[in-house]
Amino acid sequence: MQLANSELDYLDIEILLKQIEINRSLTNIDLSHNRIREEAAKALADILKSNKTIINLQLVSNQIYDKGAEALGNALKVNKTLTTLNLRDNGISVNGADALGDALKENHTLTNLNLAYNRISHEGIEAIMNALKVNHTLTILNLALNEISDRGAEAFADALKVNRSLINLDLHRNRITEKGAEALADGLKVNQTLTTINLSYNRISDPGAKILADVLKANQTLNTIYLKSNIISDKGAHALSDMLTVNQTLTTLHLGENQITDKGAEALADALKTNQTLTTLHLGENQISDKGAEALADALKTNQTLTTLHLHTNQISDKAAEVLSDKPEVNQIRTTVTLRDDQMFENEAKAFANAFRHDPTITSLHLADDSMLDFGIQALAEALGVRPTPTVPNFPSDRISDIQNEIFADKLEAHKILTTLNLEHNEISDKEVQAIADTLEVNKTLTTLNLARNQIYNKDAQALAIALKRNQTLTTLDLAHNQISNKGTEALADALKINRTLTTLNLSCNSILERGAEALANALEVNSLLTSLDLGHNEISDKGAQAIADTLKVNQTLNTLNLARNEISDKGAKALAIALKVNQTLTFLDLQNNHIPHKAIQAFGDALKVNQTLTILDLATNQISEKGAETIGMALKVNQTLLTLDLSSNNILDKGAEALSDTLKVNKTLTTLRLWYNQISEKGAQALADALKVNKTLTTLDLSLNKTSDKGVEAITDTLKINAVLTTLSLSSNQISEKGGELLADALKVNETLTSLDLKCNKISDKGADALADALNVNKTLTTLNLLFNKIYDKGAEAIADTLKINQTLTTLDLAENQISDKGAKALADALKTNRTLTALNLDGNQITEKGINALSNASKFHQTVTTLCISQNQIFEKEAEVLANTLKVHETLTTLNLEHNQIYDKGAEAIADALKVNETLTTLCLKDNQIFEKGAEALADALKVNQTLSTLCLWYNEISDKGVEAIADALKVNQTLATLDLSQNQISDKGVQALADALKVNETLTILNLEYLLISDKGTEAIADALKVNQSLTSLELKWNQISDKGAEAFSDTLKVNQTLTNLNLGNNIISEKGAEALADALK
Repeated sequence: MQLANSELDYLDIEILLKQIEINRSLTNIDLSHNRIREEAAKALADILKSNKTIINLQLVSNQIYDKGAEALGNALKVNKTLTTLNLRDNGISVNGADALGDALKENHTLTNLNLAYNRISHEGIEAIMNALKVNHTLTILNLALNEISDRGAEAFADALKVNRSLINLDLHRNRITEKGAEALADGLKVNQTLTTINLSYNRISDPGAKILADVLKANQTLNTIYLKSNIISDKGAHALSDMLTVNQTLTTLHLGENQITDKGAEALADALKTNQTLTTLHLGENQISDKGAEALADALKTNQTLTTLHLHTNQISDKAAEVLSDKPEVNQIRTTVTLRDDQMFENEAKAFANAFRHDPTITSLHLADDSMLDFGIQALAEALGVRPTPTVPNFPSDRISDIQNEIFADKLEAHKILTTLNLEHNEISDKEVQAIADTLEVNKTLTTLNLARNQIYNKDAQALAIALKRNQTLTTLDLAHNQISNKGTEALADALKINRTLTTLNLSCNSILERGAEALANALEVNSLLTSLDLGHNEISDKGAQAIADTLKVNQTLNTLNLARNEISDKGAKALAIALKVNQTLTFLDLQNNHIPHKAIQAFGDALKVNQTLTILDLATNQISEKGAETIGMALKVNQTLLTLDLSSNNILDKGAEALSDTLKVNKTLTTLRLWYNQISEKGAQALADALKVNKTLTTLDLSLNKTSDKGVEAITDTLKINAVLTTLSLSSNQISEKGGELLADALKVNETLTSLDLKCNKISDKGADALADALNVNKTLTTLNLLFNKIYDKGAEAIADTLKINQTLTTLDLAENQISDKGAKALADALKTNRTLTALNLDGNQITEKGINALSNASKFHQTVTTLCISQNQIFEKEAEVLANTLKVHETLTTLNLEHNQIYDKGAEAIADALKVNETLTTLCLKDNQIFEKGAEALADALKVNQTLSTLCLWYNEISDKGVEAIADALKVNQTLATLDLSQNQISDKGVQALADALKVNETLTILNLEYLLISDKGTEAIADALKVNQSLTSLELKWNQISDKGAEAFSDTLKVNQTLTNLNLGNNIISEKGAEALADALK
């Protein structure tokens, strides 16, 4: 039942509820954007208590509030069918969240809960998190824009440690800082289910990014992380790039709208040369210029996995863009051109369309998150009609209108050469899917269609299934992260019986139960083309697994099967294992995060003894125990094909490790063994070490989060002295002390193969650090050393610093979260003056103050030409700010200074302002979140009156009042260089905005003004709108999250009719109704 935006009145709703109550077949109800209030919500809740068919309820943007949420919560305690509940934007606060939290403790069917854009806060979050500790069904939770802050993030962390169901968590726009990130990271260390986390538009900053990066080095489940707009600079990018060199699961990393420059881009480029999993990297809207772009282009010559790279809105010239667009001869991955902007207007669209017609190197068009006007789509659509070479329109995260969709659908029907269409993460539903399906029936060239992360339900899947019966070209179809259940799956299965082209089908993260799995299994008995099937994160259970197993006995084409997180236990696992005895095509099987017990592993052991095709087997996070490990170990003594085995988080204990050790002594094929979080002690470690003395194939061993201790390390070090194949060893979180550090150091003096050693979260201390430093004086192979959180003080830092003066191979050194003060920092700074190899040094979370920061700053003059200095989130107070200010007075190369998330107060701001009066190079200054009040703002304003170089000033999240902003406005009347000013989240009201408006009437250089999260009402809005009638330079104005109503929108409507320069106006999340929207729409005509 689709009744969204129907403007239902109270009587309509009352009649509708009566119809719902008597209906016995209704499964989906969408009542979004209506006028459903508390009473109607209560009536709907009463219906849910007895209803046995409704599985999906959409109530977006109504007026349910706490009482309505409480009623729905009570209904969820008894309802046994609802799987999806969307309560986004309903004014729900703490009481409503408490009620829903109580419900989740008892409910056993809900899998998808959306509470975004409410008023829950950290208090309400705690109730929901307590529920997640016992709830075992919820897989998707959206709590974006709820002001949960760090306290809420800490509650999340505790829940993540024990929750075994959540796979997708959205926390964007929640005022989470590095403190909250640290808490979440702590939760992710043990969580084994989460695959996607969205932390965009928070305040994670570099320290938070580094903490998350360290966790991701060991995390084996997360594949997508969004860190867009998080104040991350090169420091954070370095940490993330270091992570990418070891992480083997992440496929999507979003770093758009941060402060990454060429240095960060170069670090990420180096990581891309070795990373083998990342497919999508977002670096749009950073500060990357030609140098960074060229580094990335060079990386793409060797990288074989990255398919999408976003670099829009940086500082990349035509020359560098040409380097990026050149198709590298050695890289076989299709090139992607990203042209995203806030709006693409007619001339721009036509210009690109013209290039699109004739340039044979452009194979993909990406317009993510655009608000492309219909004439822009029209121009590109016309280009499709004449383009003589393969093209790939790609619209992830766009908001494509019905007009635009119809235009593309029409062009696709007639288009003769289009091969790939990516519409991931849009809001595509019934009408759009039907148009695409109609196109597929007649199109003869499209081979790949991506519709993941949309709003596709059974009806839409049925439409696509009909098209697949007739289509003769499509080879890949991605429908992941939608709302398809059994009915839609059955339709797709019927299509597979007839279709003769599809080879890859992704249905992960839907709502498919055993019946849907059975339908697909039946289809695969007939279908002879499908090679890859992804059903991960559904609920096919044993029955569904058994059906697929029966198919595998006869199917001769499928080589990749993902059944992770599907409630599979004993019977289903046994059936799949038995199938592997006869199957001769499957090479990849993912069964992680199910409920497979050790008694089912016997069947897998028997299968591995005879199977000759499987190369990758993932059984992480099941219930295998030492008995299961013993069984697998026995099988691998015979098996000659398996390359990668993951038995992490299975409680295999020492006995299981010993069994696998016996295997490694004779096995000649296994190259990667992951055994993290398995309660392995020194005894198990010693057994594995003995095996590696004779094993000649294993290159990667992960023993993180175990209990090997120093005795276990002693055995491992003896092995490292003679082993000549192991390159990567992870011993993080293993209770290793200084003695263990000394033992590892002795081994490193003679070992010639190890390149990466992870010792984070142990107790190496100064003595162990000193020993490792001594080893690095002679070691010539180790490139990465992680000593994060190891109780290292200045003495240890000094020893490492002495080593850096000699060592010529180490490129990455992580000393974060230790106890290093200024003395240690000064020693490291001296080392940097002569060292020429270290590219990444992490000193986050130490105790470095004025002297240490000064030493590190001066050292950079010797190490290289310093243009960017990012020292956010350190112990920088007034005095430290004064030291930096003195440096600014004489420094001749620094162009960017980032001091965000410190506490420089007014006195520090005054010192920096004084330096700006004489400094002639600084172009970007970020003082975000620094407790700057009126006096500091006034001092900076005085500096702006004489400074002739600063182009960007960020004062976001301080305590600046109207008086302070009046001073800045006065400076803008004479300043001729400032182009970007961010005053968001201060204490500015209409009075201060009126002063800015007066300045805009005469200022000729400011192009970007951010005034988000302030106290601006219609009065201030009218003043700004009036100023823009004469201003001819401002191109972007952000006014979201204020108190602007229809009156303010109407004022802007009048302005837009005469203003010729503004290209971006954001009035989101105000109190504008249809009346104001219509006025703005009228102006755009």
